[in-house]
Amino acid sequence: MDRFKGNLASYRLQLLMPAFFEAPAVDGMLRVERGAVRRHFFFQRGLLVGESSSEPREHLGQVLARLRILDAERAAEAFEAAEAAEVPFGTFVVERGLVARARLQEALEHKAREALFDCYGWESGEVEFRPGLPPLGRAVELQLGLKELHRDALTRLLEWKVFWDLFPGPGTTFGVYREFAVETVSAAEEQLLQLAETGATLSELLAASPEGPLHGARWVLRLYRRGALTPRKTRGPKVGETTALADLLELARGLVETERYEEAVAVAGQVLERAPVPEAHALYRETEVRLTVALADEVLALDGKMYFEPLPRPIPPSLTADDLYLYAKLRGSRSVREVLRNAAMGELAAYRALRRLMDAGIAKVMPDNTAPGRKAKTDPYGIPVVVL
Repeated sequence: MDRFKGNLASYRLQLLMPAFFEAPAVDGMLRVERGAVRRHFFFQRGLLVGESSSEPREHLGQVLARLRILDAERAAEAFEAAEAAEVPFGTFVVERGLVARARLQEALEHKAREALFDCYGWESGEVEFRPGLPPLGRAVELQLGLKELHRDALTRLLEWKVFWDLFPGPGTTFGVYREFAVETVSAAEEQLLQLAETGATLSELLAASPEGPLHGARWVLRLYRRGALTPRKTRGPKVGETTALADLLELARGLVETERYEEAVAVAGQVLERAPVPEAHALYRETEVRLTVALADEVLALDGKMYFEPLPRPIPPSLTADDLYLYAKLRGSRSVREVLRNAAMGELAAYRALRRLMDAGIAKVMPDNTAPGRKAKTDPYGIPVVVL
């Protein structure tokens, strides 16, 4: 591919990206810029091998803190020390033993994925491609498949479309109905409920999430589905849609009666994507509670018995961006149950992601004869596995 420069209003990333990974794969640098935010993505042989961003929120130190790889205070101290020593921050934290190389790679990959996914949603700004790669000078090299990134980015776009089709707009405010919140409300949910009670807009709720707007949107959607948050200006069902909603509700009731809870949650969610129907909210709450109870024993049995192998390179294409994000969170936590219960994607979706990690041989359960508190052996690559 020759050098290319255009406007995102005409050339969106979802249209351009296949050209970079379809045979023959292209090597070069992609610049995407909107306002004060400029991002560079470096491609080689169908892989994303490097990324940089001018967005302060995407600083590596903040990413390490959000993933619980390095606490915020130590990250700030390390950044100042790296600046004084004139050493790249990533190189500094690895050389000083503050962060294992494998964990730094996880953080850099997460940072690169989220930056690229965000650019897929841009409808204005500049996009430019330049053939050839400059020296990257990284502490670790990224190896993210562009085909898999494109797949996950399109999934994110669809998720956002469903979200914005449901709510009137960024200025939407909400009624709060705490009686419909589940008994155990996460810290993220409580923060959103408190903000909504003060009249905060939807855009303010999304901005309040320390892990980014997507996670904020997922929390808002979960509270809405339970009936704890209701938009003050609801869209309501379209003409001719009432009958279809009634059929879906009947199907959801039948699924609950036959204890097919996963399917019942999905059907109730479909109803609520079209309109805030009280009966659908009630069905969603009921099935969510039953699913949580059903999963509780199995998840509790995993606590203290799981360990995680380093991610193979390249990453298996069966794993999604959400799977890899959950992997990073699990590696930084002492409790599988805590991570799954507090995942913005929802406990059921998080559990499914954990199962995919187990199927890929990355998340494993220790044998029953493993003594409590026993340290895991170093894996063949010399990187200690992490036991939870």
